[in-house]
Amino acid sequence: MSHYSNDFSNLAEFDALAQSISAKLRCDMSLISIVSAEALIALGYSNDTRGLDNRSFNLRDTICGRTVAAGKPLRINNAKSDPNINSLPAVQNLNIGAYLGVPLVVEGRGIVGAVCAITTSARIWQDGEVDYLLAVGDLVESKIERHLLRYEQKALSAALAENDAILTMLSQMEGKAMTVHNAAGELVFANNAMRNDLKLNTQEMLSLPQVARHLLPEITHPGGVDVSLPVPMQTALNVQVSACENGLTLAEWSRKPAE
Repeated sequence: MSHYSNDFSNLAEFDALAQSISAKLRCDMSLISIVSAEALIALGYSNDTRGLDNRSFNLRDTICGRTVAAGKPLRINNAKSDPNINSLPAVQNLNIGAYLGVPLVVEGRGIVGAVCAITTSARIWQDGEVDYLLAVGDLVESKIERHLLRYEQKALSAALAENDAILTMLSQMEGKAMTVHNAAGELVFANNAMRNDLKLNTQEMLSLPQVARHLLPEITHPGGVDVSLPVPMQTALNVQVSACENGLTLAEWSRKPAE
């Protein structure tokens, strides 16, 4: 089972599909969901959204979580009388009577979510209804695959742009001990001079992001600022922010002269 936290920006088409499921199967609610870490995110749901304050559920609290885990269609005719199901928060909060769900499988990614139909009263699901939901699942899988591909393309473009920005910044600081940090203060690059010239060990290198998170872009005045790495012996360094562009901060480091 795979987990995804990608942003699906256009949810209208998934809502429309869920509404079509409800109309075709004459059910009270339909959900199209995708797994994200320990959550189940509703990409689409039908108009009747009783009990739905948002699009996120705890995966373990849902019947769709059982469908994802089983990896095959799941038919429940009366959830309220099923001792394995009726205690789930989703059953109680959504007043689920009958449930029909099929897993969503994307090639190369495994099971990514589920499509389900829900009624508030007991119901015997027919084979033709299962076949219909499986066909809808095929359509949803192709849409999810296209969304994931677009997300990955955007992520790749952002990574390439970041690399270009880093290379541009580094060309201006050749031969100096320097690091590049993103807007969150995370270390995205450190050149060999940080180890070779400043003689920083692994523990000291790992502590650099913690220090960098507190560096302000305004620290560009001559001489920089003195800092102490949060490691044993409190390694003393001088750091100067030399450039800030494209959400990246370039910092030049040097050993603080012994007093």
